[in-house]
Amino acid sequence: MAGGANPMFSGDVSIFFTSQVQGFRENLAHPIGFVQIVAIGVSFLTAWLFARKFHHYFDKSTEKVKAHTRIFKLMPAQSAQLLGYLFWLLLLWFSVELLIKFAIPITLLHMTLNLVGALIVIRFASFYIKSIFWSRFVYVVCVVVLFLRIFKLWKPTVNLLNSMTLELGKISISVWGLIEAIIIFILLYAIAGMANRFIAQWLMTSTKLTYSDRTLLLRVIRAATVAVVILISLGAAGIHMTAIAVTGGAIGLGIGVGLQKIGSNIISGIMLLISKPIRQGDVIAFPKGFGGASWGWVTQMGLNYVQVATRHGSLLLIPNEVFVTQKTENLSYDDSNVRLNIPFGIAYESDLNEAKTLALSAASSIDRILKTPEPKCLVMEYGDSTVNLELRVWINDPKNGIDNVKDAALMAVWDSFHANGIEIAFPQRDLHIKSAVPFKILKDNAQPVAKDSLENTGNKGSESD
Repeated sequence: MAGGANPMFSGDVSIFFTSQVQGFRENLAHPIGFVQIVAIGVSFLTAWLFARKFHHYFDKSTEKVKAHTRIFKLMPAQSAQLLGYLFWLLLLWFSVELLIKFAIPITLLHMTLNLVGALIVIRFASFYIKSIFWSRFVYVVCVVVLFLRIFKLWKPTVNLLNSMTLELGKISISVWGLIEAIIIFILLYAIAGMANRFIAQWLMTSTKLTYSDRTLLLRVIRAATVAVVILISLGAAGIHMTAIAVTGGAIGLGIGVGLQKIGSNIISGIMLLISKPIRQGDVIAFPKGFGGASWGWVTQMGLNYVQVATRHGSLLLIPNEVFVTQKTENLSYDDSNVRLNIPFGIAYESDLNEAKTLALSAASSIDRILKTPEPKCLVMEYGDSTVNLELRVWINDPKNGIDNVKDAALMAVWDSFHANGIEIAFPQRDLHIKSAVPFKILKDNAQPVAKDSLENTGNKGSESD
């Protein structure tokens, strides 16, 4: 009958589900089923008491123990709940093994074992995954797997997926192998993340390591763990490294050319962490090409870029390659003291010694300028219009600003000079004329006299003479 359901298929499905329900009823009515129910109940009660004790312990534990629980990004209640489920799973597994030794059927225990495993995965995903879509996706997958295992459809489904293969060059992988590799990768990646957070916290408590040493170790450990996770996942999928080398050679070449800059920044980042020309908290000066800023302080160092905070309120992400290939001035490499050079000029008529004394006194009145090393005032040169001096002062908090210290120093010098009659000169020029061409100053006539009139006048005079 066209468009209708296959009666034979419908009958097979009906017979299958009827047999499953009948077997489930027999397990419940049989004394053996009662033994399994007792094992499930006792294991659940034991696990519940275990989780309650752990919850009470986490709530009243020291900050150090709470810090270790935060490594897994879980609250104490969530940690206790997951531990309870894991302990219940362990007790159920022990019960299954025990009943197998005595040749007792374990249908109900097996179903409960699968159910608890699915609950652990669902709880774990709900605690870690913030996306509603992906958390629901994990929930649906767990329900489907649970359905297949309870109704004994798991092995046929796995065999079907194993028969479906994907070909990519010399790499051949089944659909089930791909799914298995993805699941293993996710689990191992989560475990590696927990291990990395534990190692990071352990390194933070080590006083013998500098920030650069800790960062370098963490980067290397994370890269190594990711590489191990990828290799194990590929091995679980049945992919050999020789096949990857043959098939991925051309792809790797293209990707390598495209990722040349990224590779350069990663190598530069490792070099910076090893040689330590800059460290976290260092104040660095660079050309005004990054957001209009000329200096800032390092807040974080990564494998691709260095985060530099500026007084503009912005955070600069400067590639590591810049610090290796270009000139960068580290203002606080040895210590946090930074010297500021503040130039100014006075008129030639002013008292030079008094001007230097007043400038040093004005600099000493500013709180942020250090007394040790003490400020200096030096005569730099005799300029065209001024005697040029330079005030050299030290500060130990460049993060709080450099230009504002210069502003305060120049204002203090300005007020002190004006109060004591020291003139701050301005550009002026003196004109000296050593020789000149002689010249006459002629009186302007009211009306211009024509040349013919002058000649006629002269002729008349000569005639009368």
